[in-house]
Amino acid sequence: MDDFEVAREETRNMLRKCIPLLFFAYAVFALLGYYQWNHALSLVLGTAYMLFNFRQMAFTAVRAALSGDPNRARQIQSSRYFARYALTALLLIAAIKLPLLNAAAVAIPLFFPQIILIASGIFQKKGG
Repeated sequence: MDDFEVAREETRNMLRKCIPLLFFAYAVFALLGYYQWNHALSLVLGTAYMLFNFRQMAFTAVRAALSGDPNRARQIQSSRYFARYALTALLLIAAIKLPLLNAAAVAIPLFFPQIILIASGIFQKKGG
């Protein structure tokens, strides 16, 4: 098992847990009358970007840990942190500017990891 296998497995776990949230979010949009294909496309785009962002964060954490030097690790984390936020800003600006996308539907999946982590903390079985 290589050093990045844990990051890959966590990304796969996040994907499995995001799919029900994606369908739930689309169901809420549909109940509110926003059932057009561009809303579904926006949710899928937001989810895909969130998974990409999560994967990048996980791989950066592994690279930083493998660097061995705390100052170098901090530098790696900081530079990648800025890059991820810049890409997120570009995605949200594009979602606002492009009439094809729904900005809310792109932004909502960005909160899926927080929802999953909170829910797993609440529903996780004690002692294991």
